Amino acid sequence: MRNVFILSLALLISACDPFTQPESMLDEYNRRLARVLDLETQLTPVPAAPAFPQTRERVRQIDPISLSLLDFLRLYGCDLQFVVGERNSILGRVAHPLTRLDYERRFIIAAETCAETIERESLAEQLIEATAQKRASLPDAVWNAVWGSREIESHFARSRGALPVRLDRDQVSSSVRNAAVLEHRVRVLLNGELDSDLAELDAIYQRWLYDPLAGQALRSAILVTTRLDDASALIEQRLGERPLCREGRSNRQAEIMRNMFSSVYAAEVQPYLADVQRVRRELLPPLLALATFVEPSPSESFERYVRAVLDDSREYNHWRAFDQAVARHTRAWQALLDQCGMQPGGNRPMQGRETPDDPDQPSQSSAPMKQSSSAAGFARANHHGVDGWMAQNRGPLPRVAY
Repeated sequence: MRNVFILSLALLISACDPFTQPESMLDEYNRRLARVLDLETQLTPVPAAPAFPQTRERVRQIDPISLSLLDFLRLYGCDLQFVVGERNSILGRVAHPLTRLDYERRFIIAAETCAETIERESLAEQLIEATAQKRASLPDAVWNAVWGSREIESHFARSRGALPVRLDRDQVSSSVRNAAVLEHRVRVLLNGELDSDLAELDAIYQRWLYDPLAGQALRSAILVTTRLDDASALIEQRLGERPLCREGRSNRQAEIMRNMFSSVYAAEVQPYLADVQRVRRELLPPLLALATFVEPSPSESFERYVRAVLDDSREYNHWRAFDQAVARHTRAWQALLDQCGMQPGGNRPMQGRETPDDPDQPSQSSAPMKQSSSAAGFARANHHGVDGWMAQNRGPLPRVAY
């Protein structure tokens, strides 16, 4: 009973403290700023984050290759027969994109080995041709394994709100590590190194299911942009209407303003901006690389999403708007503090923080991976005598996809 009371008390205190949630913290900041500037609070609606494209808009089409059942049976003695058999099983037809990618990898390895040992020359030539096609479409399979999965939808989910005020730095490190490992494995595969098993990537996909960090970072960027613009408008309104201080001399209202700047903006808001910026600078570069390693994008909607969410070098990008809002707010505070002679040592209010002052400088990002192929994407028999099968079955032979 005592534990229940303590928990209830903690929840009550948290509910009364506006600085425990990003939305209430930024709203409270605007209210207090309006109060010290003797203005009305002006909170504009926060725009919705763009929706993550649907699966059909994210995947690339891979032209199927088929093998006659007769030739399939002639693969007896080759590992390729088992690989193709798995692909045509019930589970193989509905396999996860990562599993399909692993199948493509194993097919190439097994087909090249089989082509060197199989006696039937025509079948060996067919396998060589099929292997060449599989290698050409490998970037498509890699792409689909990343962007065609339901796990990455959870990573970009909008339903989990903005980043928390007290950011879990271990979670951030884990998310960044996941994206970096996946980007590295993609590069390895596209360089033609197919020997490594992809099973280790399963853990990354499982963590993505419960890791909405990319979506939370986007929600934070939009929230911060909106509320900092609201606050900047208040300061600019006061500067334009009547001075808070005359002839650079401080007064009681200016002291209240400076105290609010120190206790709320510097102590509460700025650390949150630094956390948002940290996630942006560490997580977005590998995600952008994964979204651009093959061009063009599979759909216009996916291309728009990348431009708006991941590529901050674009003009209409939420992170670029975030930079511009931070820079505008910095200038507004500088002007207000300068008016009252309160610039400490001539330092800028936001100096020393991770938030940038120049809206035209995009965050550092790793060079996008390029691939000459026109597409990209990701994924993972019993033997019977050929003559006996032909004796019992007449007419066209069925075909086996591979």
